[in-house]
Amino acid sequence: MKKETIAGYVEFDAIILKDWIANGVNYIKLVNLNLRGAIEAFELIPNSEMPETGDLIHHIHSEDVKDLLEKMEKIKFLVHEIYLEEID
Repeated sequence: MKKETIAGYVEFDAIILKDWIANGVNYIKLVNLNLRGAIEAFELIPNSEMPETGDLIHHIHSEDVKDLLEKMEKIKFLVHEIYLEEID
């Protein structure tokens, strides 16, 4: 099971990306989470169908999504546990 970071969210990583690709996810939407504190956080929402257009929607194979894997001190990219499959 993944380490919980903030109230049901885990930090986005290569394992999650690989799992989403294997499960047919085509697009990822980024939503700004309004958290208090010094860290800016974005929720990544997987979507297997063509989403509405928007600046914060990226194809899963784009460089923009690969860039989200880089660790940053003041910015976090989080995935809610409801978008993760149970790992035994």
